[in-house]
Amino acid sequence: MRETYYALTMAFILAFLSFSIPCAAFEVRPSGTLQVFTQWSTGSTLGFESPYSEQEVNNNFRGAQYFQLQFDVNPDDAVSATGLFEVDTYWGVDDGDEYGYGEFTGGQIGSQGVNVQTSQLFVHVQPEDSEFRGRAGLISVHMPNQIGGSIILDDTVAAIALAYKFTDVFSGSIVWGRPYDRPNETVSNRTMDIYSLAVKCAAGSQISTPYVLYSNFGKNVSGDPLGSAWIDGSNIGIWNGFSDFSGDPWAFWTGFSGKYHLPCDFVFKSDLMWGTLYGGNDPASREGAVLLGELDWRFRHYTLGILGWWGSGDNANSYENGAGRMPFVSNQWGLTDFGYYRTAITTESTLILQDATGRWTLGLLVDDLSLINFFTSSIKLLYMRGTNSPSIVKNNRFSTELLQGGYRNNWGTYLTTKDWLIELDTESTLKLDERLNLIIRLGYIHIEVDPEVWGTSDTRDAYRAIFLLDYEF
Repeated sequence: MRETYYALTMAFILAFLSFSIPCAAFEVRPSGTLQVFTQWSTGSTLGFESPYSEQEVNNNFRGAQYFQLQFDVNPDDAVSATGLFEVDTYWGVDDGDEYGYGEFTGGQIGSQGVNVQTSQLFVHVQPEDSEFRGRAGLISVHMPNQIGGSIILDDTVAAIALAYKFTDVFSGSIVWGRPYDRPNETVSNRTMDIYSLAVKCAAGSQISTPYVLYSNFGKNVSGDPLGSAWIDGSNIGIWNGFSDFSGDPWAFWTGFSGKYHLPCDFVFKSDLMWGTLYGGNDPASREGAVLLGELDWRFRHYTLGILGWWGSGDNANSYENGAGRMPFVSNQWGLTDFGYYRTAITTESTLILQDATGRWTLGLLVDDLSLINFFTSSIKLLYMRGTNSPSIVKNNRFSTELLQGGYRNNWGTYLTTKDWLIELDTESTLKLDERLNLIIRLGYIHIEVDPEVWGTSDTRDAYRAIFLLDYEF
């Protein structure tokens, strides 16, 4: 009887509200991408007799698919919402837990896995007749950049972002975000907050954007034992591999991003940044810079370019005084299609070369090569050498967890001044239909490491070939 009373009461309230609240327009606008591909890859630069070779990924051939579905709710209104969801599946693979849940689950026979991931989910506010806009929720946060994305932070973060356009030339934005917050009964201090400010100056086609970023975080966000930042895949961005955090760690970055159109169809792009991190003690700290530049010469059917960067590295005493590699929040920099490709499902070992710190690089590129209107290609060739002191590796200054967790899973993740590599990438797109493309990606990495530094020179070339069907709707 009581249940019936509650049901009737709830029905009456809903009926009353339906008559009391005026009807409002409601629109859901879906869009998305479905990629189905096959991949042939070594997935590692480790030789078969190399240390830690048992941890390498060595699937020579695999099929997979990537599905991304976005819903925009009332996208033309002052207040709207967006949800972005992904389903990543390796064919024939069940990587889920005992209940069939988890990323890449569902590729085995029967396809019963559950692996829907929430990539973005946020509210967007942009009042009419106002230059203000804001977002709150799981949003894409990236520091200003022009070359391959942001090295410091370029990822989805739970955050609030506010932006305002002051004039046709000047605009600004602020962000507060929480990358990590893992309450744990046994391990505390796993919270991390970030605060950023950027001011953009866009005078015609000339763009300049200075910015700052500050972060304070708990000592167990990353370190030994490996904290949440390592587990979640941020790849040694704040922990330097020498010592654990203590006290109240913090980090600060400042940078400048610019794009300038020059005479004779030249375009110059630059990303300059410096960061410092105090880990509660000197051995756990790190401080450094990364300077990137690219000069493009645009023609009718193609673009020629040269690019390069320099990232400061560790010196012989870094294990005592702190690392010389610039810290970063998230390792999602995507300059190339193989070593630095940001979409992990189409890279056998996620990011083979890890990040841009601790090395210098020169590169040549051919982009937007289109001699016929339904076929385009791009080519990148990079030469890379380390800026880290060989004695750091030779004298075994790194912790055991770091070696087991990353730096020796692939040659090239940590380069000394005696190590070098080359990377060659090509990507070709054939337009089959208005919404359907065939994409072919080829990647190759050759690396030479000094046997006196690493104790071996047993490397092998890494390669990858992808044939991908891309459907957008």
